Amino acid sequence: MRAWRSKWLAAVSGAAFSAWLFPGLGFAGARPLQVTELLVRQYEDGPPAPRDYEFLPNDIVHLSFRIANFTIGKEDRVRLSYRIEALDPEGRPLAEPETGRVDTEITFKDKEAGWRPIVRYQVMVPPAAPSGDYTLVVQVEDEFSKATARGQANFRVRGRPVSRSESLVIQNFNFYAEETAMEPLGRPVYAPGTSVWSRFDITGYKLGPNNRFSIEYGIRVIREDGKVLFEQPVAAQEERESFYPEWHTMGLFSLNLAPDISRGAYRVVVTVRDRIGNQTYEGEYTFRVE
Repeated sequence: MRAWRSKWLAAVSGAAFSAWLFPGLGFAGARPLQVTELLVRQYEDGPPAPRDYEFLPNDIVHLSFRIANFTIGKEDRVRLSYRIEALDPEGRPLAEPETGRVDTEITFKDKEAGWRPIVRYQVMVPPAAPSGDYTLVVQVEDEFSKATARGQANFRVRGRPVSRSESLVIQNFNFYAEETAMEPLGRPVYAPGTSVWSRFDITGYKLGPNNRFSIEYGIRVIREDGKVLFEQPVAAQEERESFYPEWHTMGLFSLNLAPDISRGAYRVVVTVRDRIGNQTYEGEYTFRVE
């Protein structure tokens, strides 16, 4: 099944039509190769995303576009190549550029119907993508006429509010009422027998080859009298590589409070270790049991 359709620009005489069929021979008065109908969508073939719509980290951005005014070669063939690149606000690519070709034969009905190729593309917003305006750049070449065309579309991303740091640090540490809560507790108070939930961002760790990072963090819970109530030296580990630099990552933990736990203030000590950069950071955060 064809994935591309293109527009037949004009009816021509028998002599001109013969010339049109040979590769590299353009039709007199033909319009330049063009990338048209660049549309950013939230899902494949969905409606165009509103201009003020903000994609979030890990969302999939969908793009579609058509190619117009191309050359038809011998045996009614169309041969086009394209390259698509997604760039962040600083011009850094989100993923490897995608390349492809349109190589198909069209029929007389295709020409009459205004057939133009359609190309679909998708890219994931990286987990550490910052807020700002992003660009999708499309470049197309007609392999018969060697004509080229370029187009671009823009979309917005709302990333996590993490500031870049030269050294290892925890940011945005918050307590939550439950695992799926979006808003943090203004006053972190929990009842005996319930669970303490926390999320935070880790940044400032060093990246190795292929943007590899390797961190771990541990948890200690300390009572008001200084006694350690709970300790887990390695509560979680994160180690991976990525095309786009993952310069911050999220940490989280939960604590189950015993029904007979003493009321009062408790300190949570989070110790983060950067195994590539040989750094350690320790933060203290307080919640109450009432």
